[in-house]
Amino acid sequence: MIKRKMARAWTMAALCAAAQLGTAQAGTTTVVVDVTGIAGMDERDAPTNTVREVFVGAGATIDTFQWDVNLTSHDPSYLSEMQLTFSDSLGYGVTFTPGGGDDFTGTASYAGFQDLRLLGQQFQVGSDGLLRLEFHDAYKDLLFDEAEGTWNSGTLTFGVSPVPEPATAALMLVGLLTMLGAARRR
Repeated sequence: MIKRKMARAWTMAALCAAAQLGTAQAGTTTVVVDVTGIAGMDERDAPTNTVREVFVGAGATIDTFQWDVNLTSHDPSYLSEMQLTFSDSLGYGVTFTPGGGDDFTGTASYAGFQDLRLLGQQFQVGSDGLLRLEFHDAYKDLLFDEAEGTWNSGTLTFGVSPVPEPATAALMLVGLLTMLGAARRR
């Protein structure tokens, strides 16, 4: 009888934990960025590059990344040189090359999805809550301040997990401790 009650208590604790995990996953939001008309200018960190900052919440984690874009590289630059670095405000993040391997000049469309968690590449933004997007080129073929390529159209979609509120974490801890206490008494 006691074993059965303890098993029920542990099952209830597991169900509560699973429900909380489902709630945390459901709390993931998406942030969509339109890239239409953005020029890819110079190598990373050049002052002429286009930089967009998107508020995603202090300490939020970037978990997934989806793209559907159309790019044009300008001769003699290649599609494989057009890049986007998305990072926190300090520059820690991921550099993405949509046309990786396309070592030619021209126009092409690229689409895909990457779960950054599977690669161990997910990252948190800082306390300012800003996701920084820098559009740049891997190698400078043309003159400084001359566009290497253009992001003609498309969107970038980021899966963002907010930091759990302290009250939520505290409530989960109290529930777990209550369940453990009840199981222990029995």
